[in-house]
Amino acid sequence: MLSAGAEGQPRVERKGPVMAKILVGIDGSQGSRAALRWAAGLGAALGLGLRALWAWQYPADTVVQLGRAVLPDAQQMDQLVKERLGKLVAEEVGAEGGSVVLQVARGPAAPALLKAALDGVALVVVGSRGRGGFKGLLLGSVSRQVCEFAPCPVVVLRDGRHAYSSGLATILVGVDGSAGAARAVDWVTSVADTAGAQVVVAHALPSRAKQGPEPGAPGQHDLVQQWAQPLRDRGVPYRVALAEGDPRVALLEVADREDADLVVVGSRGRGPVTALVLGSVAASLAQHGQRPTAIVH
Repeated sequence: MLSAGAEGQPRVERKGPVMAKILVGIDGSQGSRAALRWAAGLGAALGLGLRALWAWQYPADTVVQLGRAVLPDAQQMDQLVKERLGKLVAEEVGAEGGSVVLQVARGPAAPALLKAALDGVALVVVGSRGRGGFKGLLLGSVSRQVCEFAPCPVVVLRDGRHAYSSGLATILVGVDGSAGAARAVDWVTSVADTAGAQVVVAHALPSRAKQGPEPGAPGQHDLVQQWAQPLRDRGVPYRVALAEGDPRVALLEVADREDADLVVVGSRGRGPVTALVLGSVAASLAQHGQRPTAIVH
């Protein structure tokens, strides 16, 4: 169920357990095509079904001439969009496209995706930017709203600039001791165990000049080992990576060094502005990351 959130943004009431399904937002852009290809590979690795959704609406400046509409009626538009969606899926996924569930929705894309995510969806995958809005923005309004309000984890992909891996060999998860990071580790543990992936547990340290742990306090490496307990419990292979500096930069550097196929963070860490739905680290990685980035609520 959708309801009004902060500043009029759509907010989702979470309900019921998620089922095995990946939802991909499609609008014909290169970013959404890349998202579809990547989601198909992930679905194959995790044994998840795939649903592709294309939301449409008449342009705000549609002109209705005397006695006749310029555009097809809504039912005709539904059919036209579904045909176009089917063709796009076939182009990007090939023979596997026949198993993809096609869904067409009327209205703005973000509310349509959020509503669809309530129907047994384990993961939503979107491109960072679609066809609308301001081209200068790195993270479009649709992907931003989905990242903030989806009832399940969301993966954001940039618009095809990076040669995304079709496999899932290495997953990087950022940790900082927060509840959000703990949920990210739990999610990564399940995904890595199913996909047979190794995990890099990354933590960004403050600069040396600011470091000053209390006497007797556990070292950062020991803390990260504590935060990685779910991985050890499940027997998932992992290693710890410590980096110095701003986590918005450090995590990207570690991801490049480790050649991570997926970067995962909690939607909120230990940042100072707790009222924000999407923390600064999660927002920055979704905006600037050249690798698929998962945000776990």
